[in-house]
Amino acid sequence: MNSNPAYNLLSKNKEIIDFEDICAEYEESERLGIVRLFIKKDSRYIGLIDYTLNNPKDQTPWVSLFVIHQRFQGAGYSMSAHGLLEDVIRRESHTKLRLAVHQENDQGIKFWNKLGYEPFKEVVYEGRQHCCLEKFL
Repeated sequence: MNSNPAYNLLSKNKEIIDFEDICAEYEESERLGIVRLFIKKDSRYIGLIDYTLNNPKDQTPWVSLFVIHQRFQGAGYSMSAHGLLEDVIRRESHTKLRLAVHQENDQGIKFWNKLGYEPFKEVVYEGRQHCCLEKFL
C-alpha cells in the first residue's frame, strides 16, 4: 500500500498510510461486504483487488481498490489479475464492471482505458472529483 506515495497522497492526503488506516479501510470493506483478492508472484504478495458483485446503488459489480506494488507495475501482473477478475464477474452472470478513478490520476485513467473501460459519469466523492468508468464484458 505504501509503494506508491504519490497515489496515497492523491487518495488519502498523505504519502504513507499507517496500520490504523489500513485496518479502518479493511473494517469498512468487511462491513460493506467487499471481497478482497490478493495478487501473488511466487510466494510474495504484490497487490490486491477489492470488489463487490452488487453495489447497492446500481446493483452492478464495482472494483473499489486495485493496487499493484510499484516495483511490479508494467510487467503484466495488473493485466493478468484483471483478466481473472473479469472471469469471476462473468461466472456470476454479470455483463459489466464499474470503477471510479480520481480525476487527477492520469496514469490510472490511461490504464483502465487500455483495458477497455469508458467513462459514463463524473462524481464528487469525499470532496474530490472522480471519473466513473465501465466495461461491458
